[in-house]
Amino acid sequence: MILITGASGAVGSALLRELDGVDEVIALTHNKPVGTRSVRGDVTRPWLGLHPADYRDLAAEVDVIVHCAAAVNFSASHKHLHRVNVVGTGHVLRFAEDAGARLVHGSTAFVARAGDGTPFDAYAATKAAGETLVRESGLPACIARISTVIGDSRTGDIPRLQAFHNLLGFALSGRLPFLPCTPGTRVDLVPRDAVAGALAALAHDHHAHGERWITAGPAALPIDRVIDIACDVAAVRAEYDEDLRGLDQTIFRTRLIDSATAATVINAVLARTSSSATPSIIQRAADLMIAFDDAEPFPTSLGRITSGPPALTVESSETALRHQIDYLAELPRETWELS
Repeated sequence: MILITGASGAVGSALLRELDGVDEVIALTHNKPVGTRSVRGDVTRPWLGLHPADYRDLAAEVDVIVHCAAAVNFSASHKHLHRVNVVGTGHVLRFAEDAGARLVHGSTAFVARAGDGTPFDAYAATKAAGETLVRESGLPACIARISTVIGDSRTGDIPRLQAFHNLLGFALSGRLPFLPCTPGTRVDLVPRDAVAGALAALAHDHHAHGERWITAGPAALPIDRVIDIACDVAAVRAEYDEDLRGLDQTIFRTRLIDSATAATVINAVLARTSSSATPSIIQRAADLMIAFDDAEPFPTSLGRITSGPPALTVESSETALRHQIDYLAELPRETWELS
C-alpha cells in the first residue's frame, strides 16, 4: 500500500493518476477530497492528525510513503513554512518508522540555491531542514528534488496556480512590460506528469536512496525563449479575442532589463501615478526571478531513474510550456495573482 500526502496538490494529484489501477493507494488529505480512498489528517499534528486507533490501522497497511505535502508559498511566514515543511516532515518520518515503511520525500531543487539572499530563502531553508531530518532518521528513504512544476505536458492542466504560472499569465496579458532578469537565464520547468512518473518509479524501486533531481536540467529554457512562446500565444489569441483585436502586438512583449534600470523605472512610474498595481506586479515578478537569474542549471536524474520517465529535451520542454501557456490563456485574467 502506498500512502500519498498532499494528494490534492499539483504533484500529488498527478501521482494519484499515475498510480491509478497499478497500485493500492491511500491519500492523506487535509481539506480537499480526492477521487480515491483517503483519510483526513494533518501532517503538522502528532499522529498525522488522526485518532490513535486510526493511525495504528493505517500504519499496519502502508509499505511506502510518498510525501508531497508542503508549503510552497514563498511569501508565507517562516513560522508557517517551518510548521509544514519541517515539523510535518518529522511527523511523516515518525509514521514511516511506526509503519516500517520506505519514504520518498518530495523536496525542492532550490535547496541548491538556499542562502543566496533570494525570496526563496525561507522556503528553501525549511525544505533543506526537512531533508536533514530524512537523512538523519536512518530510515530507508529517497529524496526527490523537484524544480518548478508546470502543468501536464499534453494539456497544460494544473489544479492550483503558483507564482511562476501567474508571471506567465501577466506576460501573456501584456501586464508585465519588463522583467529584471539577465538575458539567457535558464528557467527550469518540469511538467507535473513527468514529476509523477518519476515519483511513482521511485516508490516502486526498493533500492532507491539518496537524492534524485526531478528537473529539466540541460533542457531548461532561456527566459528569452519563454517570453517568445508567451508572445506567440498572445498573438494567436489576438486574432479571435475581441478584447485584444487591433492592438499592437509589441505591447505583449516583456522586455528583459537589469535590476538597477528596473528600480529606476519602477520609481518613475510610482512618481507619475497614484496606482501601485503595475510596479507591484513587476516587483513581485522581479523577486521571483532572482532565484533563477544567471544561475547554473540544476542537474537532472530524469532518464536515469529505473522505469522512470525520459529526460526532458529542449523540444519537449517547449511543447510542455506552450501547452501550459495555452491553458493559462483560457483562464479569466483575475485568476492570475502573484502570491
